[in-house]
Amino acid sequence: MITLFHAPGSCSLAVKAALTISQLEHKITLVDLGKGEHLTPEYLKINPLSNVPVIEAEDQYISEGAAILQYISELAPDANLLPRPGTIERAVALKWLLFVYSNIHPHFARAFSPERYGDDQVDIKKKAEAALQPLFGLVDDQLTKTDFLASSTLSLADLYLLVAIHWEGILDTPLTEKYPHVASYKQRLLEIPVLAAVYNPEFMH
Repeated sequence: MITLFHAPGSCSLAVKAALTISQLEHKITLVDLGKGEHLTPEYLKINPLSNVPVIEAEDQYISEGAAILQYISELAPDANLLPRPGTIERAVALKWLLFVYSNIHPHFARAFSPERYGDDQVDIKKKAEAALQPLFGLVDDQLTKTDFLASSTLSLADLYLLVAIHWEGILDTPLTEKYPHVASYKQRLLEIPVLAAVYNPEFMH
């Protein structure tokens, strides 16, 4: 049994999707960021960095979304969320997963919580949005070559990117208005029944 500590609409949604697709036995413990539940002494014992996602598995707490997603894919290889180990296809899929995790996500963090990064919150948010543009330009170009981010099949990278695209609501100019292939990609993914069932209820809030 895996327990996922999940904040709706956050990056932990990608982990929720991976668990659902993999059909692994799991339960969800909701963490209300708005109420500061991630800052309670109880949660800080689980994750001193006070963020989500965290999973509890085999009597251990594991944080960092990219590590959790890879762990899930290895527990359920038949779900095909990552190609086989030792293949160039796996390296490409991990490259795009980490591209979203280490390049795109940090700029959204600044856009959502500019007060954590300095006094001029308007400028911080503006620079975060500007920094996202070339990154999504690369994504948009990649999506002219493949149906999904890494290849012709769904991977962990798509589960993470779909959350990031949804975060466009915090930006002055929505990404799906500027990048047509990103827009059609989002629509295409949300037409997949299992993804629609996981993502749409949280995207509607």
